[in-house]
Amino acid sequence: MDKFLIKELKCIIDEIHGYDYISKVKYVILLVCNELYRSNHGTLLKDNPLFKEYHRFDLGKGKTENQIARLIEENANNIDISSFYPAFLYENLLTAKEKKTLGQVYTPFEIIDKMINQVFEIKKVDENTRILDPSCGGGYFLVEMYKHIRKTHPEIPEKHIVEKMLYGFDIDDFSIFLSKMGLVFHTGFDYGKFNINKRDFLVDDLNTGEFDIIIGNPPYIGHKNAKADYRSLVAQKYHDVYYDKADISYCFFMKGKEVLKSDGIIAFITSRYFMEALYARKLRNFLKENCHIVTLIDYQGDTAFKKTGVSPAIIILSNIRNKNTFTYVKKVRDGFEPYEYKQDKLKDSGWIILKDEEEKLFEKIDGIANTYIKDICTIKQGIITGLDMAFIVTEDVIEKYKIENFLLRKWIKNSNISKKSIKYNNLYLIYSDIIHDEKDCPNAINYLSTYKDKLMNRRECKKGYRKWYELQWGRNKSDYENPKIIFPFKSKSNNFYYDRDAYFCSADIYLMNNFKKGLALDYLLAYLNSEIFEFYLKCQAKKVGNDIYEYYPNKLNNLKIYMPQENIAENFSPLENISIEIWLKKVFNIDEGEVNIIKNYL
Repeated sequence: MDKFLIKELKCIIDEIHGYDYISKVKYVILLVCNELYRSNHGTLLKDNPLFKEYHRFDLGKGKTENQIARLIEENANNIDISSFYPAFLYENLLTAKEKKTLGQVYTPFEIIDKMINQVFEIKKVDENTRILDPSCGGGYFLVEMYKHIRKTHPEIPEKHIVEKMLYGFDIDDFSIFLSKMGLVFHTGFDYGKFNINKRDFLVDDLNTGEFDIIIGNPPYIGHKNAKADYRSLVAQKYHDVYYDKADISYCFFMKGKEVLKSDGIIAFITSRYFMEALYARKLRNFLKENCHIVTLIDYQGDTAFKKTGVSPAIIILSNIRNKNTFTYVKKVRDGFEPYEYKQDKLKDSGWIILKDEEEKLFEKIDGIANTYIKDICTIKQGIITGLDMAFIVTEDVIEKYKIENFLLRKWIKNSNISKKSIKYNNLYLIYSDIIHDEKDCPNAINYLSTYKDKLMNRRECKKGYRKWYELQWGRNKSDYENPKIIFPFKSKSNNFYYDRDAYFCSADIYLMNNFKKGLALDYLLAYLNSEIFEFYLKCQAKKVGNDIYEYYPNKLNNLKIYMPQENIAENFSPLENISIEIWLKKVFNIDEGEVNIIKNYL
């Protein structure tokens, strides 16, 4: 459907009153499907027993029905029913807010086609092949599978493909409806039965070895968004891959393995975070030990999905372990770069998949480095105010409300830091944790009172852990008042800065302090900002955006650096014309070819 029709449908939705937005969207899509179905089949959708979900979404608005019927009739020439996806309409009518609430992200067609083509290259398909999308959503994978089978195997009857080869599960009624309707419009018939059912793939019982191909986009459900009783259930059932703060999507791999035939294939597109995430350790071990990884396509921080922060990976797994190597395909600036990698080299602690020359260099640096960061300092997160608009103030606000000066601390965020300087924006934190009595600071309390309702609504205040005017997590103020190394949580490059000016930092900044006695901080700072350490770090760090890496304490703590004898480190401090890079090239015996490897990688 073109943009004009989408706009008209949104106007019709806005005229429906008394229902939430998602219910209105579902109703309008239902009416559109009904009109298109009637124009194709001559009967009403509600009269077909295959679509018993119909009544759940029918709001019974006669005016709206007439509006939709007229709109479809007037634009009949602009709608190709044989290529119409109800799910595409759903995507375009929902706002970003509703999509986040529903947790539904649909896979782009170019990725679906890429996955299906690769599966067909690996796995021979015939009339006995059984294909499952375990979380079918809008039915994109099922419809595209149907189209690919029709194109590559025209000898297989259409009815047989739909009734005997394609299966879809989802826990959402409307997703089931969208999937069925997608197949109806693309096949042009609605007889027999659809194997698309409301089922929980993870919980419902399925026969072992039931499917030849399992393909799809498992839902990303972090521990915070899953109900406690459901987390307990899957933790018990899938303890080999799921624990603590793991993602529910990890369980789809284990269940997929259980119901896959002995020569079957799994093809999932999922968040790439499982390759490095702390709580994906069990999943990494499970995949390495129980499956043959055929292909792993890593989008390296790029977001292939519209308007989401998710960077995906496509992983294709086989039950047949006939070789030890797999094809790793890495997203680079100009496209994708493939190379072979040995599966048994994958580490449970995190998948570091490098080209041979990069891996040799990484291992050389790792072998010579002699000190873990966790053994020379402590890494801590910055302050969480709970409501920045209340606690972060400008000089104008300070002057207007006469906020007590002893409460104010210079405030910086992630973007203020570089390795050479702090770009200070003249913002201040009201460090209200040192207010012992509201009467002691009447001006600050008067100002904060303008936000009192929002401040009292913070979780810690509602539970009685914090007074309404206190910071949510104020940390220990001495950590900020004393000299420290600070760095952004997410950054394109290493930006470690030695702060002697007592900046107080937001939660998107981390700090290093409690340094080992006698540690030469000038040397440490130069080392952390060096190209050699940046290469070493980025080989292991989680990529969370286009060229953006996550500098997470759990990862940093377990990285190694080279600490020379104390007299060498002490003499290093501002050597001005002598570069840390020259020093480290000698330490690690780095030749010019390896210098180029580092520069190309960075």
